[in-house]
Amino acid sequence: MTPGGYPVDHEYVRRYWIAAIGAEAVADLLRLMQAAKRRRSIRRPVSTPALARSGLIVGTASHLYVRSTVPPLPPELLPRLTARLRREVLNQPEHGTSGGNRVGGGKQTR
Repeated sequence: MTPGGYPVDHEYVRRYWIAAIGAEAVADLLRLMQAAKRRRSIRRPVSTPALARSGLIVGTASHLYVRSTVPPLPPELLPRLTARLRREVLNQPEHGTSGGNRVGGGKQTR
């Protein structure tokens, strides 16, 4: 991860963001990021509201603004992940834990 987030082709984006907001929304995000990089206009995607709610884009009436990297998942999206993916993402360094550490209280089950 770079200080600003993950490159669009990073496994983190495919694995966790797709699980959290869906493949269509992530595909739209990647198209928006590519268009911004090339300084091209494209049609506003159907998933614009979901991308905005997730903090991935900011929009006005006439423009959408997108980052050049994808940030780590915000805590409010973690409940959308399966228990296994949630454990994996919480063990990522940017979430403040290291591999193998248990997160939260309660009993761990397999």
